[in-house]
Amino acid sequence: MKCVEYKKILIVEDCDDQRVALEKYFSAKNTVTACATVAAATAALYDSRFDIILLDLILPDGSGLSILDRAEKTPVVIFSDLGSDSNLLDGFAAGAVDYVVKPASFELIEARMALRLLPESCSKISAHGLVLDISRRTAAYCGTALDLTSSEFNILTFLMQNAGNFYTAVEIYEQVWKMPHLNTTTIKAHLSNLRKKMFSASKRCADLIVTEFGKGYSFTGGGNE
Repeated sequence: MKCVEYKKILIVEDCDDQRVALEKYFSAKNTVTACATVAAATAALYDSRFDIILLDLILPDGSGLSILDRAEKTPVVIFSDLGSDSNLLDGFAAGAVDYVVKPASFELIEARMALRLLPESCSKISAHGLVLDISRRTAAYCGTALDLTSSEFNILTFLMQNAGNFYTAVEIYEQVWKMPHLNTTTIKAHLSNLRKKMFSASKRCADLIVTEFGKGYSFTGGGNE
């Protein structure tokens, strides 16, 4: 797993226990400022520049989305228990680069933050005409954009990064979300929708993900181009 190290992080979280735990976790290798309100976060942004912001949405003095206007070019990862599609779309429309739905392990949060901090030269994966831009979270096949959900993008990224290896639905869940699986139905639904969207771009694109009974799912690219 990629780590977040030697960065200035702003954590905005109103739950005391969660904020203290996040601050302790990330302070081991980073400089962390932790706030509980919109006002405190706004003051922190006036006083300092940060490499990345981890942002809750429901705060005692307003919506965390208002902070995005003040963040300028600092990448913002939303960490919220508001997990509907409309909430995610609102977050991305406001300028967030990623959205993690609570509950989630600190390891998963760190992995998602690390992706947002990748240098541009390391942020793209390409194989057989399929290109993922991890920083921008976009996917395209031979120039045709794929409109993927956050979960579909994360699954495709994992499979492409581990091209040629087979993973069961349980293994995909545990590797992507860094938590014990609840059930495999959700992952299978995400994979089915992902392949339909890839098929809409091209049958060759859809064929890049194969299924083998008893082994699971695999991206057949065999590595980056």
